[in-house]
Amino acid sequence: MSYPPSQREQIILDEVQKWGSVSIKNLADKLGVSAMTIHRDVNKLVEERAVVKSHGEVLPVKVKSDDEGCAMCRKPISDRTAYLLILANGEQKRTCCAHCGLMLQMQMDDVWQPMATDFLHGHIISASQAFFVLHSDLSICCVPSVLSFGSEAEAVKFTKGFGGTVTKMDQVIHHFQTMGTTHAWQKSG
Repeated sequence: MSYPPSQREQIILDEVQKWGSVSIKNLADKLGVSAMTIHRDVNKLVEERAVVKSHGEVLPVKVKSDDEGCAMCRKPISDRTAYLLILANGEQKRTCCAHCGLMLQMQMDDVWQPMATDFLHGHIISASQAFFVLHSDLSICCVPSVLSFGSEAEAVKFTKGFGGTVTKMDQVIHHFQTMGTTHAWQKSG
């Protein structure tokens, strides 16, 4: 039987949910199509973050519930400052801010993609491409303050009003490592 792409994708999702892990070969056999066709279908599902592909297997995306709060400090997570670590196995770890996200990232070996939230615009950006303002006078989450920006020019403008230093992800991590930075919540006034 020949299935249209949307129906194949739904069958793939159903099989992954049912079995937890399904090989590309088994999916191709079950659906009566080539492995290449399954790869194309799975790649679309990966782009939609519906599944993860790893070594010829299709796996479910494991999302940690936000009800548990920040994966580092357990504070509630605000969409404005959230930081996301996508692990090699597809699991996602959300933190309340870039400070917690970078500290957690330092402790993990299997981070596939770190994602930050642009502080000004609220959209998700690759943390490796982001610009971070470290030690600004504006501490809205954990301290020391680390805020992420998608634009270096906007990060520099932000420091003109609120102080701090514009850095890249690797520089913030290096700073945390050399300064022995610990974690603290912002103190309530």
